[in-house]
Amino acid sequence: MSETLTIELHNRQQAWAAIKAQVFPFLAQVLQGGHRWILTIGPRKRTKPQNRRYWGNGVLAQVAAQAAVSGRLYSAESWHEQFKRMFIGVEQLPDGSVIGNSSTSLSTVEFSEFCTQVEAYACAELGVTFYELEPA
Repeated sequence: MSETLTIELHNRQQAWAAIKAQVFPFLAQVLQGGHRWILTIGPRKRTKPQNRRYWGNGVLAQVAAQAAVSGRLYSAESWHEQFKRMFIGVEQLPDGSVIGNSSTSLSTVEFSEFCTQVEAYACAELGVTFYELEPA
């Protein structure tokens, strides 16, 4: 028997059905082994389609290709660092400089909000026109 159980839940009704059908029997079986267990329930982290839309040939690539600041284009990685600092926050380093907080720990909802902020800013402030963005 596997020692992990992963269930993706999209709504409350589906959650209760899954808990009754899968979680309770799983817990009853694994708890009999006498081991210590940790049950973690939390929001799902950003998805691969979200990540692909943001990185791939999506948001960042289009910003990097179109957004010139003082006549200079910047890499997708540079824009990502800028956007993390603007919309997620920063962490101060020992030398006093800052780095943008990671986006990898954002939930699907949080990452979606981050992408929306990035796209709105890129359109309004940088003049970027997005084309052929795949849905997240």
